[in-house]
Amino acid sequence: MTTKDAFNRQVRQTALLSVALLAALIFGIIVLVGGDWIPGVLIVAASLIGLARQVPIISKLCNQTPPAPPHGRSTG
Repeated sequence: MTTKDAFNRQVRQTALLSVALLAALIFGIIVLVGGDWIPGVLIVAASLIGLARQVPIISKLCNQTPPAPPHGRSTG
């Protein structure tokens, strides 16, 4: 696997995980509003912890420049 493919894979994986954690957070809030406190708090806490762990990874990916394609090859 090339460096560019590994970078793209990490970006896709991080984006998918972040969207899933955001969906879990919304679901946990809905559960809390519905009155189920214990499962709602557990879901919200777990998704917030997961999102907090994603912040440094997202920051690293945003500050990192994607690897350039090899010379002589098109980018598209």
